[in-house]
Amino acid sequence: MILLALALASAADFRLSVRGTGEAIHSTNVYVSVDDGQQQTLLTDTRGRVSVPLSDGEHTVQLHVDDYRTADLTLTTPTEEVRVYLRPAPPMVIVVEAFQDSPHTSAHSVDAEMALETPGTAEDSFRLVQTLPGVSVQRELSPTAGELAIRGSGPGDNRVYLDGVEIPYLYHFNQYASVLPTSLIGELDLYSSTFGAQYGDAVGAVIESQTRDEVPTGLHGHASMNFFMVGGSVRAPLATTTSGAQWWGAVAGRRSYQDLAGEQTAQFTLWPRFHDYHARLERRTDHSRVAFFAYGAGDRYNRAAGELDVLDPVEQTEAPSFDYRRAFDAVGALHEWSGSGRGRIVGALIADRDRGELSTTGLQVKQSTYVSSRLDWSIDTRVGRLSTGYELRAERTSLQVESAGDVGLLVAEEAPALARGIAVDDTLLRLRGGLYADVRLGTGAITVIPGVRFPVDTSVRAQFPDPRMAVRWRVDDEFELKLAAGRYQQAAESEHLIPGTGDPSLPVTSAWQVALGLEKTVANRWEFVVDTYAKSLDDPLLYPVGDVAQVADSGRAFGIELVTRYRLLEVFFLRGWLGLSRSQVRVDGRWQAADGDQPIIAGAVASWDISEDYTLGVRYRFGSGQPYTAVGSAVYNATDDTWAPVAGELNNARLPAYQKVDVRFARAFTFNRWSLETAIELWYVPKANAQLYPTYNYDYSEQGFVEGPSFLPLLSARATF
Repeated sequence: MILLALALASAADFRLSVRGTGEAIHSTNVYVSVDDGQQQTLLTDTRGRVSVPLSDGEHTVQLHVDDYRTADLTLTTPTEEVRVYLRPAPPMVIVVEAFQDSPHTSAHSVDAEMALETPGTAEDSFRLVQTLPGVSVQRELSPTAGELAIRGSGPGDNRVYLDGVEIPYLYHFNQYASVLPTSLIGELDLYSSTFGAQYGDAVGAVIESQTRDEVPTGLHGHASMNFFMVGGSVRAPLATTTSGAQWWGAVAGRRSYQDLAGEQTAQFTLWPRFHDYHARLERRTDHSRVAFFAYGAGDRYNRAAGELDVLDPVEQTEAPSFDYRRAFDAVGALHEWSGSGRGRIVGALIADRDRGELSTTGLQVKQSTYVSSRLDWSIDTRVGRLSTGYELRAERTSLQVESAGDVGLLVAEEAPALARGIAVDDTLLRLRGGLYADVRLGTGAITVIPGVRFPVDTSVRAQFPDPRMAVRWRVDDEFELKLAAGRYQQAAESEHLIPGTGDPSLPVTSAWQVALGLEKTVANRWEFVVDTYAKSLDDPLLYPVGDVAQVADSGRAFGIELVTRYRLLEVFFLRGWLGLSRSQVRVDGRWQAADGDQPIIAGAVASWDISEDYTLGVRYRFGSGQPYTAVGSAVYNATDDTWAPVAGELNNARLPAYQKVDVRFARAFTFNRWSLETAIELWYVPKANAQLYPTYNYDYSEQGFVEGPSFLPLLSARATF
């Protein structure tokens, strides 16, 4: 809607000040028609002003600027400047569908539109990853809600990058939000398996995200609030040099507020709270980009060790409390360039801190400081496109553990080293990474991309090179077959290599992976994808509660994914999928379910911009029950009159199946300088599927489940300027 501030002006010279959302539309052609007369073209000055000659009396003026809605004004002979606010016109988008000759054959992408309009994601692009094919369905608000098990891999088998820098951890406590504000994320890609030689040290998946790199035209930002947190961001141009280089900056931050607004409980004496921030300063030219950045996150809560609901009043008063803190900070610089070749180089210093302390006795403090550097470079040659680069990470990890005895088992989820009951004070220095190269061969219907990666790790035995291969056959403009295979290796994290709570002799896990699929596009818009995959693992690692990592004989995973996608940009999108899979490890000659085993996953998500101001979205997810290790027995300790649990066989039980429906309805309001979107979300989990995690009575002879809410309405608001 166009709002006018009208006042009298001179009869001969009627001046308009033309503005978009909060800023002048300067040095731009304005098309003006007076009283349905002939259209004239005028040019706004540097302050967005234009003069229209008018005679005395009332006039109908039509004003139009490219990329903005036409304004129809009724004006009486004015004497002062009139300010006109124009609403941006709906974008006319030309979508060109094309198959990409990428070495990452199993790939799915997320953009800002999908993140903001998909229900159940709290406007978080990384939470949307859990709505992608091949990703296990986790229970909302459960202790494992933030875990990413992809194509049968365990949560620790994946790597997450922002502009080439690995992120220490991805989700805040219980997956309320990711540690990176969506407002600064431009692209996000999930490589489910069989990714190219560019990435390594992962037998699972890779999540690669890129920050927004477009230069802002003016001061823009947003402020948002939902059930969990408040946040905001600002982006602004800073300067343009004489050579044409443009400087701009951006800051963003978020904080949870339930610890301030909500009531504390005996279970959580300090309600989970978290924060994150991101700041950037960039210099942009036609062929290069230089960025300086700083970002980080922090989490903290204080809870009772164990479930108070299953303890008697005396035991509740004697139960120790557990104070947990996790945080990281990163600073670094990035340079991207294009020309005869394309490339990027990034370096960063990251400090990662993890601390858990029991009120009675017991402490775990893990600190990791590392310098990360990455180079990716490609150039077109006569034989094909050559890509090469390196990834290196020099780190120092220290671990201090003060034993808590059997009580440590109650906090094994957050402090696994404390749960092992062994005192440790040690430091590990480590250099790891790799060198890679691949080449894209073929310019016709068939493209072959062979590659190799040379892993480097000073803390493990020598590793063999990893060969990779991707083949794409473009049968026609709307049909493509794809095949990928390769070898992948992953060493244990540093804390599992420190003597005492870890084992320095742990082997490197290796996996042969293969994926075969097809992509079919109908009318250049509706996509159908069929992907099959298989993995064979040597020396997979298991992490039993209260014990050091153990080595299984072997492992395997296989499955099929059926995906359909349809999209009208800025109007409608639909994504549906069904996955059938198995993931197993062989222990002492017997095949058992692996942590990432979820035989059936399915879901669908759709969003429809009903009009300019109304949006409706729906999401459905289903997942068969995931395995867990149930307590097999308990041992009575007469000294302190307690029962110590004894874990049963690995993954000897399964949770019930889980399904969840999310509905989101949003209404947008547009004002002169800003807009406001309000939304209501409804989360629904059938009562029969609301189990979050198992719980036990005092002597572990009976098991039950802690249940989450079945129906949860949520409100949110987002202001943009």
